[in-house]
Amino acid sequence: MGRRLAVLHHQTSFHPPDVRRAIEGTADLLWVLPDAPPDEGGRRLIRRFGTPVEISTADLDAAARTLAAAEPDGIVTFVDDHLVLAAELAARLGLPYHTPEVAARLANKRLQREALRRAGVPGPRHWHLPARLDPIELAGRAAELPYPCVLKPVSGSGSRGIVGVSCAADLVHAYRPEIEQIAEEYLPDDPQADPRFASYLSVETVVSRGGRDHAAITGRFPLAEPFRETGNFIPAAVDRAMHGPLLELTDAAIDALEVQTGVLHTEIKLTPRGPQLIEVNGRLGGRPPFVLRDVSSVNLFRAVVDVALGREVVSTGLASCDGVGYWLMLQPPCTARRVAAVAGLDELGREPFVDSVDLKKTPGATVDWRDGTGGHVVVVRGRVPDLGALTEAVAAIQRIVSISYEIERALDSEYGRPSLVS
Repeated sequence: MGRRLAVLHHQTSFHPPDVRRAIEGTADLLWVLPDAPPDEGGRRLIRRFGTPVEISTADLDAAARTLAAAEPDGIVTFVDDHLVLAAELAARLGLPYHTPEVAARLANKRLQREALRRAGVPGPRHWHLPARLDPIELAGRAAELPYPCVLKPVSGSGSRGIVGVSCAADLVHAYRPEIEQIAEEYLPDDPQADPRFASYLSVETVVSRGGRDHAAITGRFPLAEPFRETGNFIPAAVDRAMHGPLLELTDAAIDALEVQTGVLHTEIKLTPRGPQLIEVNGRLGGRPPFVLRDVSSVNLFRAVVDVALGREVVSTGLASCDGVGYWLMLQPPCTARRVAAVAGLDELGREPFVDSVDLKKTPGATVDWRDGTGGHVVVVRGRVPDLGALTEAVAAIQRIVSISYEIERALDSEYGRPSLVS
């Protein structure tokens, strides 16, 4: 019997067959299903790619005993929603993982911002907006903030619920009383950054037993409004001289958050005053591991297994890449409410710079910008020789693919169209 890795399953996480394929037989998978297990079809799929283990989070001691009976050698989650749960189970089972305290800082943007600020890590200023503020207190706080700024939930991922606000009235209108939020200083783009791409990036880092290895610096395509991601590419469009400052900033953030184990995805904004830390995600990034695997020998999924099983990190530095790999997502406009028609995918699939085309939302499917990055309609993956060819490939994709939408015209109700900051 091989070593067993417990994976906390979530509907927004990686597809089980993709995980099984990516780890390349380095562990047997235990699919931990908290509280609401999938339907029978989902269970059959999970049983094909590992062993399901159902637990209830109402009693974590009992959940740990149930999982212990399956004899896991390590534990991991690929979503922010389960970071703290994974940490609590790991602590009870004596498995390598973030401590519950570290997991809480990684999962909660307010706690993370406060830890980074105390350590002097450069990043945006922030202001806490608790849930259920009364209208007078909310208006008072809104009047004191500098604008423009960015309003976001303290918990969550995938750009869901993030909007830009340009004045106090916008913030009052966008505030959601049912959840805790933070307002962050809006960081302008670095005028020296490559204008073809977004002025922010991420660093993919493997940490184990306190040692660390920065595997890649991942570039980003320009955001769709308000703050939805449109994809990644590796290696990023930054000069080699910038590598040192970016990795030093990442190290400072890891130290500030006291991370000792895990594969991390650290987002950094390039600004006129230098690199600024956006946030550290305490789990594997969603797209970078696939893009990196397309252009290098580095497999971050296997690194996840190694770290979870307590193996020491061997630092090899940034991966050597053969060309530029990309993952491009076509997002609907904020005004769109339904996909009407999609054309050009077959033609696009015949292009030499395209490896795969995946239609995520067929005609008739509803779309909503509030779904964040996950609301994209089409995914295109491929590899090109260099950044110049990447620019040409993106232009060709946008020319070949045609998507039409049913448009919602009455957007002012319920803060339908976000106020954008620029």
